[in-house]
Amino acid sequence: MILCPCGSNQNFEQCCQPYLEQKEQAPTPEKLMRSRYTAYAQLNIDYIAATMKGPALLGFDANATLAWAQQVQWLNLKILAAPPVKMPETKGSVEFMARYLLQNQENILHEISEFHFENGRWYYYDGRTPKVDRNDPCPCGSGRKYKKCCYQTPENLIPFKS
Repeated sequence: MILCPCGSNQNFEQCCQPYLEQKEQAPTPEKLMRSRYTAYAQLNIDYIAATMKGPALLGFDANATLAWAQQVQWLNLKILAAPPVKMPETKGSVEFMARYLLQNQENILHEISEFHFENGRWYYYDGRTPKVDRNDPCPCGSGRKYKKCCYQTPENLIPFKS
C-alpha cells in the first residue's frame, strides 16, 4: 500500500489518484486542495492548470511552475480549516500549511484558498495569505507565539523552525 502524499493516511489509489488521472472529480474543496498538493509533489502541472479558474489562472505559466516545482521537495500538508459546503453553495475555502524544502531550507506555505463550483466540479479560484499578528498563537499548531515560531517573508513563504 502506498500512502497518499496529501497526508490523508489513505491509500493513494483510493485518495488522490482518481482525481489526478481525471477519472473522478474532487467532490469537495478539501479533496481538491489535497489532490493539488499531490499534483505539485508529483510534478503534474497539467492537473494544476486544469483545476484552476479566475484570478488563479491569470498569468499562470506552466513552464515556470514546473521549473519551480522541480526544485521543491514537499514534506507534508496540514489542513487547518475546511468548512463543509452544502450544495447549492458554489464557494468554499480551505486554510492549509504546506511544508517543503527549497535549496535545503525548510519553508511553509500558509494560505486560505478559495474554490468555486462550476459546471459540476470544483476549481481553485484564488488564495490569500492570512494575517497573523506577531503575538498570536502560531497557526502551525506548535502552541508558541507566531514571532517565536514561524514568521512571514515577502514571497509568502514562512521559514519553518522546529
